[in-house]
Amino acid sequence: MRDLRLHYLDFGGDGPPLLFLHATGFHAWVWAPYAEHFRATHRVLALDQRGHGESDKPPSGYRWEEFGADLMRFLDALTLDRVHVVGHSKGATAIAAAAAAGTERLARAVLIEPVLFAGPLASAPIRESPLAVGAGRRREVWPSRAAMFDSLRPRMPFETWQEEFVRCYVDHGVADRPDGQVVLRCPGAIEAEIYAHAPMTDGFALLERLHVPVLLIGGERSPGLGEREAAEALRRLPAGTLLTVPGAGHFVPMERPREVMEAIARFLAEPRAPTRRT
Repeated sequence: MRDLRLHYLDFGGDGPPLLFLHATGFHAWVWAPYAEHFRATHRVLALDQRGHGESDKPPSGYRWEEFGADLMRFLDALTLDRVHVVGHSKGATAIAAAAAAGTERLARAVLIEPVLFAGPLASAPIRESPLAVGAGRRREVWPSRAAMFDSLRPRMPFETWQEEFVRCYVDHGVADRPDGQVVLRCPGAIEAEIYAHAPMTDGFALLERLHVPVLLIGGERSPGLGEREAAEALRRLPAGTLLTVPGAGHFVPMERPREVMEAIARFLAEPRAPTRRT
């Protein structure tokens, strides 16, 4: 879809470009605390992927390879080269998909809890999957941002997040309606489509195309990136390093931001490709 409009944030800063990609259902603003940390050393940007935030929400086009193609076209449109890129969950998988699509604009990549399916791939969207069904039933409207925050804060996954990330998600994850209420910027139907298409993509195969130094970050309690998946990911990556954050889960960048920021900073400051280690 060549006329797709993608919204992004440019937080400014000095140094090479550093681009952040969010997970399914979220938006660019969840990276604001990271932007504050990295603006001293990088020009920091964050992208609203298709269907999310203030970007276009087409009725179709939610194969995970499409998110990689979008990223490639985004980098081309802004003529960004030697980009350091950080992605969480689907955002991490999109980075590998962009490499598979042919982009040569990446310098280093940080993949936080990438979504990697093993076993036979689906030939069609699986709309009855638990994640897809749950997303389709997601509440979309609240009386106010304050009511939304109060509703979400004690619930998973938000109960384990640092509070500033919950506030970023709430403040910018909804739009104002004429009746005074607020509505999710990522509709549940679109989130459900993304989850339904996930089992159609071989994420492990995409990793093989990512020919730049990669830092793979996982949470010790992650349900999707356990020891076996992490080992297979490292085997597939041409130049991969693994960091496992103790006590953290899938939402490690929001749960343990200081540790993740420090790990990213160390990785980006390395003068050459890191040696493989676990």
